[in-house]
Amino acid sequence: MKRTYQTSQGLPAEVAERVLKELKLGYLNLTDGFFEQAKLNFLLAAQYDEKCADAYWGQMLVKFEMSNEDELFSNPVKYKSAIYLPECQKALELADETLRKKYDNLLERIYKINEGDNY
Repeated sequence: MKRTYQTSQGLPAEVAERVLKELKLGYLNLTDGFFEQAKLNFLLAAQYDEKCADAYWGQMLVKFEMSNEDELFSNPVKYKSAIYLPECQKALELADETLRKKYDNLLERIYKINEGDNY
């Protein structure tokens, strides 16, 4: 999946650049397995932009030590609690329509496979 990075609307250009830098580093660190560093990157992105859905989504991936969203598909039973994590809920709450659709599509397989589970 090709990753795009998104800040919230209306940020000053300088702040948006910082947020994008931290998001890019965070997702790069995830891919490389540097989860603690990725966590710091996403926390900084959220500190600069409290409404950055992508920063919270990244924090959710860090909690599960996922290198990318494809892992949601590879083991949907393992990640069934992802949808209940505060970071995931925050990302869904803050995401614009396009990003929300992306997140919903990624989580859909988890919903379907775990449908009917009592958790």
